Amino acid sequence: MLTLLVALAACSDSNGGGDDDGPDAGSDNAKVARIIITPGEGFLWVGERLTLAAFAYDRDGTLLKDVSFTWSGTDATVADIEDGRVEGFATGATLVTASAGGVNSPPVAVLVVDAPEDAHSSEEYLAEAAEAGLLTPHEVLTYRVYAAFNDSRLPLQYKGHAEGTFETEVLQDVIDQYETLPAGTKAALDPFLVPPADGASWLAPPGSGQGLGNSRPTCKASTDGWDFVNSPQAKVNVWYQFTVPGQKAKATLVSEAIEKDIWPRLIDGLGFPAPLPDTDSGCSLYSPKLDVFLVRNVDFRGLTVPEFGAPYQSSVFIMLNESLTPDELKASAAHELMHASHWAYRTKSFQASYGWLRDAVANWAIDAVYGKTLQLEQDFASCYLSTPELPLQDRSKGHCSASKSEVERDYGAYLWFQYVANTLGPSTVKSILAATQSVDTGVEAIDNVVPGGFQKHWPLFGKMLWNQTPVDTKPASFSTWDTLNDVVKSVDLSGDLGGAAEKKDDLESELKNLSHRVYHFDFRDPATRSVLFYNGFFEPKKAGKHLKVQALWMDGAGAWQEEDWSNYEFVGFCRDLKGQRAQHLVLILSNAETEPGGSVTATRTPYLKRNNIGCWKIQGTSTAIDHHPSWTGMGRKGVATVSFELDAASTALDFKHPLFPDTLRLGANLLMSPSGSFSFEVAYGDSGCSHSFGPASFELAPFSGFLKTNSFPELHSPDAAVTAWLKQPARAYVGAMVDNSSIAEVVSGLDCQSPQYSVAGGLLATNDVNNDVYVNPPTVLPDGRFANSFSESDFTFNWSFTPQTQP
Repeated sequence: MLTLLVALAACSDSNGGGDDDGPDAGSDNAKVARIIITPGEGFLWVGERLTLAAFAYDRDGTLLKDVSFTWSGTDATVADIEDGRVEGFATGATLVTASAGGVNSPPVAVLVVDAPEDAHSSEEYLAEAAEAGLLTPHEVLTYRVYAAFNDSRLPLQYKGHAEGTFETEVLQDVIDQYETLPAGTKAALDPFLVPPADGASWLAPPGSGQGLGNSRPTCKASTDGWDFVNSPQAKVNVWYQFTVPGQKAKATLVSEAIEKDIWPRLIDGLGFPAPLPDTDSGCSLYSPKLDVFLVRNVDFRGLTVPEFGAPYQSSVFIMLNESLTPDELKASAAHELMHASHWAYRTKSFQASYGWLRDAVANWAIDAVYGKTLQLEQDFASCYLSTPELPLQDRSKGHCSASKSEVERDYGAYLWFQYVANTLGPSTVKSILAATQSVDTGVEAIDNVVPGGFQKHWPLFGKMLWNQTPVDTKPASFSTWDTLNDVVKSVDLSGDLGGAAEKKDDLESELKNLSHRVYHFDFRDPATRSVLFYNGFFEPKKAGKHLKVQALWMDGAGAWQEEDWSNYEFVGFCRDLKGQRAQHLVLILSNAETEPGGSVTATRTPYLKRNNIGCWKIQGTSTAIDHHPSWTGMGRKGVATVSFELDAASTALDFKHPLFPDTLRLGANLLMSPSGSFSFEVAYGDSGCSHSFGPASFELAPFSGFLKTNSFPELHSPDAAVTAWLKQPARAYVGAMVDNSSIAEVVSGLDCQSPQYSVAGGLLATNDVNNDVYVNPPTVLPDGRFANSFSESDFTFNWSFTPQTQP
């Protein structure tokens, strides 16, 4: 590329259109003797932008301040150029020139290329090269800095797509490794470690010099090309390059935002400590005030840089990307000022080691200052909400689907501090930062300060992350606090059977410490009747692990219920009941354990099982015929119209069966009693006597029978008989009905006595019973019906019962 740029420069038009300064030319235009543009070359992907700055000098070499430049390029189809801001349009090359007072700058060659479709970030390219042994660690560090600051010395093969990150850790890495770096590496990186307005910095005007690469970067204590905005009462100096059009206006905006909104809210109002003055630093610029610099061509939004040799507590300077929009500048200023305030504490461990907490609190500061009027922190909410299964302090990238940046996940963890601030007060956030003075990690700081610690608040936070019905309309919710529309990522599954008789979905068996898992089941088909949730984390919870299983579910009337299922091994729904007819079920599993890198594994994989077994009322008919081999005719026939129904007390939402410990709403249909009526008719002949009766109708007497079901055989009970029954096949059932109503049969025939008295007797038997053990019980059919036949001795029973749905 460099060869091409040199060739292009040699062929450039020396006139460059520099004579047309226009009527608004600066007052110093007539003094211009020489113009230099920085950076001296550019390489852009199509759509990328580069800000060039022109520096004009008089004959004595003095940098002129009030100069109006005319910018031009040799190929407008390749790039647009306005006030030194270049935007790549199409593949090609253009030569950019700045002119003033009849003087042209040497041209700067800008090459524009279509980015590869699979372009990675520079960090990824460099990591791959390092792994392949193509770069030394010192080269990787140097190139990482060049990539963050868009320095043209970065080899083209390592140029990636712009990440647009909020910050970069590379300068902190340089500071941490500085004493071990070779002199050449120090000399190359020193200009990036001093305040940008210093004469030794990477943004210093050409010829100002650079650091010397000794024990630390060396400042020149000159500020050529820079000016600052503030008032006599200002807490901060906001610096800008007067050679870059529009920067002064942006500096004024940033200064006003800090002085009128950010500082009064964070420092004066909430009591966070003021950033330390830089009077003792090696690069103090004019005053001990906090210095904020607008910088160009950087691949980050903002950056707070501490002094050398002060990893625990330090004065700092701040850089803000001048290409940001006004709202982005305000938000970034609030974010970085929060970092500067944290540096005022002397932390127990290195400040950098609290990285996730620093990022999260700094993003929360945007909300603390601007509330609903400016909500750029919400750009990063998806970073966290998209991965609730990762720990709070996870800092991996690649999760920020709704953000313009490829930042770490912890920028979205501001949601935790927004929760803390709105439920416990913003002073709690200040107390958490102050606690880093005495503990080694952000998690410890939180757990020590928040009343009840993570054990109390982590599940509550997890429920709020749902951020939709029924959570979002409550006074304490992200939607109410901040009109946040983003919701936590859930595993969405159909709760319906889809034509099957039963279905089971396994849930994840591992919960990382300080994480959540969220599941959403949608029920639409009324044929999905019995539902069972198995809580595989029940045993770890009993053993003392800080786990929660929270359930949000909508009943048949459209009302939402909220329940804590943590202390139940099994929880059920009977969807035949209107009060338990779950239409939506949200499960939020939370692990509030705090050991870094730890997790809790379920005793057995948790799951949600459902089937079409009726659980409220089973209704239909049964026919019983008694016919001895010696009889002629029909015999004795009973036809029952019957309903087996739950006891009313067992339909309550808080029903707990005494034979099934640690369960909720299960076992009610283990044993159901019948009600109804039956008709009885006799018509048979036996030994010359003819027997007849009815037909006549009777009401079933109380306790005249039962229907026992085995909807979920995985349940367990201390009762031996129940345990024996649960060993039967899934979906098995047994039933019996007997009625003792008196029957007076009319008997006719020679020497036949009439009437003959008997009882109605057996109306239903579904199978054999030997020594109180049910033999070959029938099973519920795939369509949910209880229908079959059974013959024993002289009796034949036929039945067909259908589950009913409560209206």
